[in-house]
Amino acid sequence: KNLRENGYIGIDENGHITLQEKGLEIAEKIYERHTLLSEWLIALGVTPKTALEDACRVEHVISAESFAAIKAHVNGEGEA
Repeated sequence: KNLRENGYIGIDENGHITLQEKGLEIAEKIYERHTLLSEWLIALGVTPKTALEDACRVEHVISAESFAAIKAHVNGEGEA
């Protein structure tokens, strides 16, 4: 109910749920975080299973500032 009332999802007359623009933006942001974090952890030597589990936890709570710093570092844009 909260997701629908806040414009994140829509529900049609058949009960099918669709992401609205606001919901899609959040989903894309979480997916980017999950992908980058899990790949980074695997590259650091974490087992894929653990990396995926940890990325699932971290992706929802990491600040935008910290994620941006990790992303810049991974992409070689951070300070040397």
